[in-house]
Amino acid sequence: MNQVKIFLTLICVVAVFNTLSAQVIKDQQEKTTTDYRSISPGFDYKDKTSINADASDILSSLKSQQTFEQQNIVVEGLIEPDKYIVSQGDRFILGLYGYLNQLVPLTVNLEGSVVIPTVGEVKVSGLTLAEAKERVIEKVKKRYYSSDVSFNLSAPRNFLVRVTGLTQGTYPVTPLMRASDLLTYLMLDTNNLPRVYYETLNKQPNERSFFKTDISLRNIELVRKDGTIEKVDIYKYYINKDDKYNPFFIEGDLLRIPNTLIEKNYISITGAVQLGGLYEYSPGDDLETLVGLGRGFDAFAEPDSIMLFRPYEGKPGFEIINLSYSEDKDFKLNVFDRAFVRFRSDYQRMVTVLVLGEVKRPGFYPVAFNGTKLKQVIEMAGGLKESAYLPLSILFRYYDEEYVKKDSLEVAINMRANDVIVSEEDRKDFETDILAKRNRVAIDFEKLIFKNDTTQNIILQDKDIVYINDDKQIIYVFGQVMNEGYVPYIPGKDYEYYIEKAGGYGLAADEGNTRIIKFNSRGWYNPKDITLNSGDYIFVPKKNLMTFSEKLTLIVQLSGIVLGILTTYLLYKNAIK
Repeated sequence: MNQVKIFLTLICVVAVFNTLSAQVIKDQQEKTTTDYRSISPGFDYKDKTSINADASDILSSLKSQQTFEQQNIVVEGLIEPDKYIVSQGDRFILGLYGYLNQLVPLTVNLEGSVVIPTVGEVKVSGLTLAEAKERVIEKVKKRYYSSDVSFNLSAPRNFLVRVTGLTQGTYPVTPLMRASDLLTYLMLDTNNLPRVYYETLNKQPNERSFFKTDISLRNIELVRKDGTIEKVDIYKYYINKDDKYNPFFIEGDLLRIPNTLIEKNYISITGAVQLGGLYEYSPGDDLETLVGLGRGFDAFAEPDSIMLFRPYEGKPGFEIINLSYSEDKDFKLNVFDRAFVRFRSDYQRMVTVLVLGEVKRPGFYPVAFNGTKLKQVIEMAGGLKESAYLPLSILFRYYDEEYVKKDSLEVAINMRANDVIVSEEDRKDFETDILAKRNRVAIDFEKLIFKNDTTQNIILQDKDIVYINDDKQIIYVFGQVMNEGYVPYIPGKDYEYYIEKAGGYGLAADEGNTRIIKFNSRGWYNPKDITLNSGDYIFVPKKNLMTFSEKLTLIVQLSGIVLGILTTYLLYKNAIK
């Protein structure tokens, strides 16, 4: 009985001990987990008095600076097994299929080998991917001879390359990254602190501001571990997609990115190319490269008519060399060479005129460039209607903007160059004339149609507007008349008739300076020198009445003149006595 009690007591003690031990272990685990989370990025730990209380912020900052390292790997296409070199850090998947189906993840260790369970160590570093596959599969097949075996690259390794020139430092890359990928990060990624510092430095006013340098994209050097130098030319790579101008990285590389003073090291291409301009020169450039820099010819180019301007050495001027793209692609260029690609002669230029008004078929009509005359276009539009009235017809022309613009610059330029604007009134009159310029062509349609006057049959230009007006059968009378407005037109009546119909002259009318304004030309004429036509204007100006002060000033001036004459006469009479 006592033995049973002792046995039960021992069982209870053991149970209590196990419970206490489990609780202690749980507490330790929770404490460990809490300590771990207190330094994990993004964990909001409330106890700021603990050790490394700001570790969360520090690690978050570090994380934000590693965007380039942690970004997803984007590749151009399938990896070429004969070109990819295996090295430490590459990750593989070994597959066994058959009686035993298994996928085994493997990583090339620091000694350049993969260690395969039940198979052993296989040296793969320095081999191409194709050679590594062959060696590993051969070794595994010796152990699993009845199984199918695969050995595939699952993720490329990361390694550091050095950069000098644009920035100093080391940057993580993969074997699938080209020089252009790292350049993109260095130049465009806002998380790249050296780039931000470089741009800030260049914005400060210092001696660099007077020698504006640009980052070279054509004279970059990639120095390999064995000392060999490969030229990186990003432009040329995108022209012909040749890998040698934009190589992949390997361990031990040094990328030298120089700055260039483009004004001292350029070639240029303009004319009939897609993107003409100034480009960085690289030794060995030829005509084909220069055309590629300009993104190729445009649709109107004459590829076999290229002018190359080569500056003389030691004296001003250019040697002009005529080149044909088909025959001179390999023509070597010198620094400062300038190429101009001629445009093809264009006889099919799109030229359109608009015919409106009293024609049978108004609308837009295509015409030949510098080859279609006014009368032809009127005939193309079906000819004139019976209601057409030629004295009011107009030809509008939207010519070169430089000759018709009315802004203040045009006024200032003309005022500076003239020799007749002297007074303030002259200046105001000139400004008014500039603003009143109109895009009209001086054409006498009556002479053109009725007399077949060839001097009026002018060649039309693109965007010309031919407006054949109708007979308005009105005369507009305005100014100092009693009833300003339209008066029905009666052929043969003079201007006095229309003024009378408008109520006669007003009290302030200056009858002697009445003028006729022609509708078509807007010219002002003396009524005695011109015949009124339907649509014309009659203007009666206002007398220029003088104020009392103006009259008094005039009297004083005249008195002074008379007094001066009398004084001179008296002095003369006294002198001859």
